[in-house]
Amino acid sequence: MLLTGLKKALVTSAFLFCALFVPAILAATEIAEVRHVIDGDTLVLANGKHVRLIGINAPEIGHSCHSGPATRGAVTSPHSGKDCTPTPDQPLARDARAQLTNLVRRQQVTLSFEHERHDRYGRLLAHVLLADGQSVEEILLRQGLAWMVAIPPNIEQFGRLQVAEQEARAGQAGIWNEPAYKPVPAERLTPKNTGFYLIEGTVQAWRLRHQVIYFDLAPGVTLVVPNKDWKKYFPGKPADLAGRRVVARGWLTEYKGGLRMRVPHPAMLTLLN
Repeated sequence: MLLTGLKKALVTSAFLFCALFVPAILAATEIAEVRHVIDGDTLVLANGKHVRLIGINAPEIGHSCHSGPATRGAVTSPHSGKDCTPTPDQPLARDARAQLTNLVRRQQVTLSFEHERHDRYGRLLAHVLLADGQSVEEILLRQGLAWMVAIPPNIEQFGRLQVAEQEARAGQAGIWNEPAYKPVPAERLTPKNTGFYLIEGTVQAWRLRHQVIYFDLAPGVTLVVPNKDWKKYFPGKPADLAGRRVVARGWLTEYKGGLRMRVPHPAMLTLLN
């Protein structure tokens, strides 16, 4: 009698667990139709929602001051007014957009989500899979039409994306054969050099302040790593980077007349010596 009751309790518990857990799994993916493509890493669904692909960054489409937002950073901030400066397309930007358009426009795709579903612009953050299961991000990376980026907490696929990028680098495909995208020496940077860059330099000094680690590559050029990210993802100690030659990738922002680049994951940092 006790055994029978125990079996019933276990079956009931298992049923309740599945009822709670299965919807959570199903909620991690979504089928959607793509209306059009904005650039090599951003698209718009048939329902009007914008999607930013996780794990890659493609060259930027330029903008004029009269055409409104052209790329991801301007979804809610149209380029207009007397202070606007038109920008040209970056090399291979239109190639990346054309390839993404060929892959997904008017197609049904699977959106695969990770821990964080929206960025600060309100766009969905997702991996995009084609009907045959191929990863759109991996295709673009293998063709040298995007860089791999690892932005916690959405880093579940960064290893696969790194492998795809390495194939493009080995074959000197796309951006890896474009002189404009070679790592820029840190000492040559100015406060006007904002946006996505690969930069190269030697770690001159480091310091921990207010739970943030700062690595100086040149006067006014600093890599920034939140201490919590260092403890969670980086091997060794911050002092281990002192004197090391590195290539960092990420977005440079102006700060008090200098430049800072946030490096939240070791996949965004390459040691050269």
